[in-house]
Amino acid sequence: MSLKDHIKPGILKLIWLAGMVFHVFNAYGQISPGKLSKAHSHLEGMSQCTQCHTLGDKVSDQKCLDCHTALKKSVQSNKGYHVSYEVKPKNCISCHSEHHGLKFEMIRFDQKSFNHRLTGYELEGAHKSKDCRECHKPEFIQNAELKKNAKTFLGLDSKCLTCHADYHQKTLSLDCAKCHNFDKFKPAVKFNHQKTDYPLLGAHQKLDCASCHKKEIRNGKDFQKFSELEFKSCVACHKDEHKGRFGANCKACHTEESFHKIKTSASFNHTLTGFALEGKHKVIDCRKCHDNRAGTIGHFREFASLRKPECLDCHKDVHEGKFGSDCKKCHHQESFHINRKLDQFDHDLTKFPLAGKHQSVDCKKCHKAGSMTDPVAFDACKRCHDDYHKGEFSSDAKYHDCGSCHSVNGFGESSFGFEQHQESAFPLSGAHLAVECKSCHQKSERWTFRQIGNQCKDCHKDPHAGILDAKYYLPNQCASCHNDENWSKVNFDHGKTTFVLEGKHELTSCRKCHFIQEKDGAVTQKFKIKDKECFHCHNNPHGQQFEQGGITDCSRCHGFIGWDGKNFNHDNARFKLDGQHKVVSCNRCHEPMIVDGRKVINYRNDKLECKDCHLK
Repeated sequence: MSLKDHIKPGILKLIWLAGMVFHVFNAYGQISPGKLSKAHSHLEGMSQCTQCHTLGDKVSDQKCLDCHTALKKSVQSNKGYHVSYEVKPKNCISCHSEHHGLKFEMIRFDQKSFNHRLTGYELEGAHKSKDCRECHKPEFIQNAELKKNAKTFLGLDSKCLTCHADYHQKTLSLDCAKCHNFDKFKPAVKFNHQKTDYPLLGAHQKLDCASCHKKEIRNGKDFQKFSELEFKSCVACHKDEHKGRFGANCKACHTEESFHKIKTSASFNHTLTGFALEGKHKVIDCRKCHDNRAGTIGHFREFASLRKPECLDCHKDVHEGKFGSDCKKCHHQESFHINRKLDQFDHDLTKFPLAGKHQSVDCKKCHKAGSMTDPVAFDACKRCHDDYHKGEFSSDAKYHDCGSCHSVNGFGESSFGFEQHQESAFPLSGAHLAVECKSCHQKSERWTFRQIGNQCKDCHKDPHAGILDAKYYLPNQCASCHNDENWSKVNFDHGKTTFVLEGKHELTSCRKCHFIQEKDGAVTQKFKIKDKECFHCHNNPHGQQFEQGGITDCSRCHGFIGWDGKNFNHDNARFKLDGQHKVVSCNRCHEPMIVDGRKVINYRNDKLECKDCHLK
């Protein structure tokens, strides 16, 4: 065998490559296509070629980006000109070629025809007429390395404040484009005062902005205040001529059209004057009373000299003083007609003091005779009111009158509560305590309380009728299995059936076996189950391996507590385990097989002799 045969092929390849590099280095004068540009001049020489070139291949874009890290970060972020649809498919060398001499400009393009939209930032308005270098200059660049390159076009942010000073000094949103456009900074044509917390109305719409937004010098610079202005009340800007006598809500009387235009409406809080408006006084035109009459102070102060205004200051006394000057004893302010309620009459002086709803009833409702002094029967509610219950309680000694359950505040609510219900023929318990009264007592248009039944069937439908054998529950006696605490909780002795529940079956919900979900969403109950073998409810993972007479008896190996095969004893099988066989994992001998398209563990593999598993 020769020495060459002892040397690995990889080592031979390295020896060949070293020789080729030596040869290329000696032949540099013939290989290099020309001098590098000034930016790359530090990469001159054969030892530097692989900084940009890959041996046996073209210039690598990846190596370009490994040096130009800022551009690489932009490309990885899918931002900027180099990820545009025109540039992304190209290689770096197709636009930035090299070896054309020391003074060759690698970055060259027509700045006037350059499509700036490809950078992701379209030039609009005044930006279109700007020279590129007015924006692309080092002082606008945040990256320290890029800032050193005075010729770079990278590193700018699209935010306005990258190039422009913040005139508002961080008092407003930094998104300038919300208010300004690209044509010029003033006026802020996109700003809409109506969308602010203070929409302009009336005369405010005609004001110059500087009337409210004052100009000042802040931090040594011109500044106009647009935020943090107080505007919740008129007195924040306007002098209160009334010196607080009528509160701070100027809009109650004045409009924003003109401070001298007074509202003749009831929006003014007249209570502040000491004379609260009631009834018809609330809707009357202010000038009906405030008529600037002679001999008064005028200008809505005609009554200022009066200690307390009285009815007769404005109204003529048609009774000529016979009933005194307090008109409100008989009349109200809704109209000058007699007060039918006679609020000033003290009904407590009679044998029937008015309370609750009776206080608001028109006197004529009860006093139907010509004179208010004629006697009225009031010994029972039914004297005036119809019996809603149609005699249901007429024979009841305890609840014979409406007052037993209702109050004079209205028939809508009843004082009959839980304690009283527990003394009835149907004491409430369990979930019945949370059921609304009307669920049982308002089955028709009228509430009923007698003869509504007290058995489950009187309110509930038997869902098991004709499905569950009646011998397991007394006729219509739901309590045989259910309780009134929780209807879904079932207490049934399954030992009464031919299938006694054991192990996991005791913990399984009845619905798992006896409720069948149909395709249309309906549920079918099934209690008479003839087939009780395991495979009728459970999948048989063993196929037909253990069938006897067409039936697999799972209990031969498995119990009801878990599917652990604790009943199986390998000593009872055809192959009794002894020696090392006792510690071997089951799956070493019993491997899976495919039966009818599904995986089944092969337990009856007929491997009964050593040679079936062990090699000679």
